[in-house]
Amino acid sequence: MCSKVLRIGDFIIITLVLLLAGVVAAPFVLAPSNALYCEIHRDGALVQRIRLAEGYTNVIRVEGEHGYDLVQIDSKRVAIIEADCPDQVCVQTGWLTRAGQSAVCLPNRVIVKLTGTADTNEVDAIVGSVG
Repeated sequence: MCSKVLRIGDFIIITLVLLLAGVVAAPFVLAPSNALYCEIHRDGALVQRIRLAEGYTNVIRVEGEHGYDLVQIDSKRVAIIEADCPDQVCVQTGWLTRAGQSAVCLPNRVIVKLTGTADTNEVDAIVGSVG
């Protein structure tokens, strides 16, 4: 017959598994986060690249194809807060907080995106063919 009572050995195994999981996860949790950069592009060309840091604030006016965009930097987040384009999609995008996020103003041909130091010059994958 099978007993459903946990014994002292079961608690030892569970504790060891949890400790091992903590040891494996610690380098990922405790690793310092990569630097975060705001890149502002106009007509496909990089206009400005700013390293984001706690306490840094700025508002940057970017003249676009048919108007302007105001980009606000507030510590480690960025948003297009004002634009004179008709659709306002770039303003409605809201705050960008993580590397890889972007806000695009198509009428003014302005792109604001966040990048991290880890995503420069690294290989994502290598694809090959067999045969």
